[in-house]
Amino acid sequence: MALGLLFSAAAGWFFLSATPRAEGPLRGWRGTALGLIAAALAVWPLRAAGAGLAEAVAEVLAMAILVVPGWSYLRARRRRMAASAAR
Repeated sequence: MALGLLFSAAAGWFFLSATPRAEGPLRGWRGTALGLIAAALAVWPLRAAGAGLAEAVAEVLAMAILVVPGWSYLRARRRRMAASAAR
């Protein structure tokens, strides 16, 4: 189950990296594809733990939805700190 949560967090990070405001090699289709792969991999351990398919998918989506704002905050904070250090 912990593996499913880690893959869910990775899926959230990949989806965040795929957004238009993000910079880097994961922007666009690469981040989206990796996010979908990580989400699919996250469903597998939850199914193996005894959850039904719908429940496992819902748990992965809920985790990804909760992780995206956290990753976004950390990324914005790091950018602010880098910008203030460059001044």
